[in-house]
Amino acid sequence: MFTANRTRLIWTSFFIFLLMLCNTKAYSKVKDIEGKTLTLDECISIGLRTNPSAEISLQNMKAVQEKIGEAKGGYYPSFKLSSSYTYTTPLDGNVGASPDNYDTRFSVKQTLYDAGATSNLIEGVRQNIKAQEYDVKKTALDIILNIKSAFYDVLKRRDILKVSMTALATTEKHLAQSKELYKEGSAPRSDVIKSEVRVSNAKLDVIKAENALLSAKANLATAMGQAVTTDFNVIYHNEGLLPILPSFKDVLLFAYDQRPELKGSRARIESAKASIDQTKSGLYPNLGLDASYGWQQDEFSPSEKKWSIGLSVGIPIFEQLTVKSKISQAAANLNGLKAAETQTIRNIELEVQQAWLSLKEAMERLDVTKKTLEQAEEDMRVSEGRYKEGIGNILEVIDAQTALTQARTNNVVSLYDIAGSGAKLDRATGKEPMEEINK
Repeated sequence: MFTANRTRLIWTSFFIFLLMLCNTKAYSKVKDIEGKTLTLDECISIGLRTNPSAEISLQNMKAVQEKIGEAKGGYYPSFKLSSSYTYTTPLDGNVGASPDNYDTRFSVKQTLYDAGATSNLIEGVRQNIKAQEYDVKKTALDIILNIKSAFYDVLKRRDILKVSMTALATTEKHLAQSKELYKEGSAPRSDVIKSEVRVSNAKLDVIKAENALLSAKANLATAMGQAVTTDFNVIYHNEGLLPILPSFKDVLLFAYDQRPELKGSRARIESAKASIDQTKSGLYPNLGLDASYGWQQDEFSPSEKKWSIGLSVGIPIFEQLTVKSKISQAAANLNGLKAAETQTIRNIELEVQQAWLSLKEAMERLDVTKKTLEQAEEDMRVSEGRYKEGIGNILEVIDAQTALTQARTNNVVSLYDIAGSGAKLDRATGKEPMEEINK
């Protein structure tokens, strides 16, 4: 639902968002947008760089990535250097014994075989990292949706303000006309009063619309990670507001393939399987290589050096019950994750259907509101003409003006509902920038 030119910046920003792990300080910098006019692409780009949710997800991923080094530690030898000093109080008559004793030892231990414990631990961590990467993608898509929704809401509120101001100008014109006709004796005093009431109500509508616009801009600023007091403007061209409605089957299949929540769920399942295999390794023997070198000396004896090397075999005998219990726990966790995956699929199906139906409804409503707007404009012309000629009354004009204002408002709402529903459908399918479902 984006054109290639308009989405290139979003696509670039999306990958910057994923790759800036090595320089997360950039996310703490709030971009100065005070007084600037921003496009949708620029708002998304700023949001992906400055929204706090982005940094949170990246830091969570970084924490998981650091565990891979810890897991790989099982492949490397462990070294230990120890030194001790012992002072022994001499006994009476124990001539020649030294009270001072020094002992220094250096030892190394290398695991040769652990029944796959280390390799499965590493695989589990890798799958967890992959799941966290999908969480980062999910966060990015959420940020994009929030920005799109807030951006379209700003445009909608701005257009509604224009409708309200147009209505105010029209009611003021009607008031002036009523006063003129009243002076001529062609209209009663009540027409002037009714027109004055209508002007007051129109002014209230303008005030409400102005505050609604300010609130919408604050929401957009928050979605971008900016202060709500930031003063900025937005600009947009309507050619991207009317997407083509794809088939429900296509968008659902696309969601099955693209939703990061589903991919993350599958990665966690693979991690749980690796955890089971890791736990099962506790049922089998392990083999290790041990070596040590040390020397010991006291005041009277020369340095005594000792070294040793050997193989150690660990055979679990009494740990069987404990290990089997841990395997059962890991299996239960795996089954829970599989059930969660099924639930995720059902939720995705529901989200896609609701978003698709919402877009379909919005597009159908736009057709109706366009027709209603044409009728309301014609009714307004007729009512104004009748009143000007003295064959109509002010109530007809007020009713026609009210209907026209409502028709214009409904048309604006329908137009931006299409844009918002399209954004929600993109999120429901897991669509990333520049991906097209119908390709």
